[in-house]
Amino acid sequence: MTAAEITVRKLRHHQNLNGSSFLSLYEKLVMSQSLTPDEYQELLSFAVIFMRQGDATVEKLGYRIALQYSLDTLDFDPLLAISDQREIMPVVDAVRRSYPASIGENLRYVLSEAHQVNFTKGDITRTREQLALQQFNNQHAQAVIIAPTSYGKSEMLIARAVAALPGAVCIVVPSKALIAQTKAELMRVAGGPTFTTRVITHPEAYNGEASFVAVLTQERLHRLFVDNPDLRLGHLLVDEAQNVLANDSRSLELSEVILIARYRNPDLQIAYYTPFLEEPEAIRHVNGADEAVQSRTVHEQVKSERFFAGEAGDSLHVYDQFLGRGFATGTSIPSDEADAVLALGGERTIVYLNKPRDAQGLALRLADRLGPIEISPSAETAIAAIGDLIDKDYMLVDAIRSGVLFHHGQIPEVLRQYVEKLFREDHAEQRRYLVTTSTLLEGVNTPADTMILMSAGKGRANLVRSSFRNLVGRVARFSQIFAPERPRLSLLLPKIYAIKSTYSRADWNPLKWLGDHADPSKPAIDPIENPLLEGGPKDQPRIEALERLENIQRGASGLEEVRLALTQVGQLCFRHGAHDFDVFRYELLMQSRVESRTGTLAATADDLLLLIRTIFLDGVDLWGKDTADLERLRDESAAQRFYAMFLSWRADGAPMKLMIGRYLKYWQDQDSDWIWVGSKWGDEKRSPAEHRKAYVRRSRKNRPALVNLAIVRIKAELDFLDYHLAKYLEILFALGLVEENFYLKVKYGTEDRLVITMLRNGMSFELAKLIAESYSKHVLVDTEANTAEVTSELLAALEADAVNDILLFEVRGLLGA
Repeated sequence: MTAAEITVRKLRHHQNLNGSSFLSLYEKLVMSQSLTPDEYQELLSFAVIFMRQGDATVEKLGYRIALQYSLDTLDFDPLLAISDQREIMPVVDAVRRSYPASIGENLRYVLSEAHQVNFTKGDITRTREQLALQQFNNQHAQAVIIAPTSYGKSEMLIARAVAALPGAVCIVVPSKALIAQTKAELMRVAGGPTFTTRVITHPEAYNGEASFVAVLTQERLHRLFVDNPDLRLGHLLVDEAQNVLANDSRSLELSEVILIARYRNPDLQIAYYTPFLEEPEAIRHVNGADEAVQSRTVHEQVKSERFFAGEAGDSLHVYDQFLGRGFATGTSIPSDEADAVLALGGERTIVYLNKPRDAQGLALRLADRLGPIEISPSAETAIAAIGDLIDKDYMLVDAIRSGVLFHHGQIPEVLRQYVEKLFREDHAEQRRYLVTTSTLLEGVNTPADTMILMSAGKGRANLVRSSFRNLVGRVARFSQIFAPERPRLSLLLPKIYAIKSTYSRADWNPLKWLGDHADPSKPAIDPIENPLLEGGPKDQPRIEALERLENIQRGASGLEEVRLALTQVGQLCFRHGAHDFDVFRYELLMQSRVESRTGTLAATADDLLLLIRTIFLDGVDLWGKDTADLERLRDESAAQRFYAMFLSWRADGAPMKLMIGRYLKYWQDQDSDWIWVGSKWGDEKRSPAEHRKAYVRRSRKNRPALVNLAIVRIKAELDFLDYHLAKYLEILFALGLVEENFYLKVKYGTEDRLVITMLRNGMSFELAKLIAESYSKHVLVDTEANTAEVTSELLAALEADAVNDILLFEVRGLLGA
């Protein structure tokens, strides 16, 4: 077999590989066994041959050999030669900084150092592909940017938003948590307090400005479009754009706002940013909307992950993604999951689990094993802040005392961001652990050198290849590897463990799974399930999706014949995204219910829930995946009483800490020992007839456990209110059936216009309330214009009064500090 014939398929063929000197030497390399200089020299000869092939996987294998050789021997000549030739200049710069003695004085290195200047700005050096991506991002009005984590997609997105000013610019992010993170980064990059363009994070903060930057979820952008039918965006930037591929309500809504933006402005400039998309054409929308979009994908290799697989209590295997085979190490994995994490973890370890309850449970098991440790001043501050703002018995506090954090979607948003900040900025020498769920996939910036997956699940399905590779990319970010003050070249070979555990499906085989998911020769193709995409389902699903779009934005569907809502109720259902039922089937019934209503306007929680039930839910077939709580509200008197109570708490403006206390008292006052917490957190059934464990016994839980359950239930109920009940509140208010002050109190927790204005401008309720009560002179608020601007004087005043550190963190983000 000549060099020109080497492909990954031929390389892996057992007749070529088994018994070869290359396999023998390479196995010793990946198993971290000692090699002689002659053996290293032979391996480097193979690396040179491999890197001259046209097969991408074989070339990556050659790079891996050179990289590991250089890190093992501290002879960086091979790595420098490759990095210089491929213009991976951060590696060259990091070697110069970390191992200056390894750099020669010959002409080649002098020229290399001069060449590096072209890739360096300030103290940041970039790769050729990073610079090419930046240029592509700047030059193309219609673009798809496809690059793994650390390639600066967020930086490019924000730079493009700033460059588009003055103008109407919108950044669409996938979660409310990312709104604050993106705004803070935007403010930091744009100059903080000196940035004069308004940054809008809530649809009701828009005042008709011609120039602004909106940072919104698709739901909030939908509302912005509905409330402002003449609004035309000039630039739309879609973060985590791979989310558009699915067939769920949020993916469809993302497609709807993209198509509405395009319809309103045919000259719209749009850019999609995604960590993985095997086929850029997959993102194209119907009706030729994205025909002009051009794409650029990063094929550059800088890191090379080391994969390991095994089962708790069994032996550990190395999985090599290039040869597609495993090697037994002879190392035993502890049978207890917490002990396994402690044995396998690095300095900063991310542990991935599918379920919030599992993530939190394992974090507490780790904390119990570790016990109290010496913690940093920032961790001490965090403990005090969480105890003050949330509850001193919240289980996260005990975890922090042991150097452990947990992170999942049922933690309040501002606290979740604070957890990320603590993990990112805690520079203690002792090991730190972050146990998380798939929330980590949504652009979270966390430093780690090791990842341990103890589940292959993501929600009700499994991690697909693209999601897995996105997750793996969260380990060893470029900002860690190439930190100017302390480069860490060892992170170019980060460790990824797939460990079967009691948290995994019983049929999960980690080694086989890695063979499918980690193999670079296998494409990471995501199925296109969204009917509003060209490659998605056609026929009836597409017609129904386009009909829904047409009822939101007339003319946007491109259909010649289309069903339109005939009633005011039907039109409002489409406009506000109420599609838990067949609107066309039920709109006449609902309209008649509205017209037959007499009496006073709804001014209490009981009034509002009665209206929602009698107009929208009674006798109506609900559809979709997320209607279980609506069904309970419709059918169960206990649920009706509970939601009336919960809405009253919201209308009273109860902060999280007070709400937790009320939740605990509500459970204490129940006649039964059984507490319903839902299947995600329940551990018992009340009867064998029940399908899921949705209950706990109050008498078997201590206060910290009950506090934790209260927090996750409050977050779940607030999400239900914001994502489900709120749209019916909006419809009823538009119909003139809800008293205005009560409407405001349910929506915002207050009728105070000062507080509402600050909420509309991106502040948390706790911060807005504090400012209104004690620091209003340090903010510039115009309730008529819906503007609220924090000042550096506010931050100084809060710091002087030693205000809660979580609120200080929020203010710094608002200032871009």
